[in-house]
Amino acid sequence: MDVKNENGIVTLTLDKKTAKSITENLTELNGEVRNGARALSSVLQQGLYEMENEFRQPPHAFDEHAPRQPSIED
Repeated sequence: MDVKNENGIVTLTLDKKTAKSITENLTELNGEVRNGARALSSVLQQGLYEMENEFRQPPHAFDEHAPRQPSIED
């Protein structure tokens, strides 16, 4: 884990394993931790989800260059 503090902005850089471990531990202690720790857990969970979500919108999906459905081709 890498922590940087520049101009009052704290940046954490975590690998996936560390983020998952922190999230799991904070979730287990949910009733015993402060709101800031809960917020950190939520942010880490969202980041983990984004890392695993591989969906990418195909190019031109909603414009005039969108591929036509086979049932409506001329």
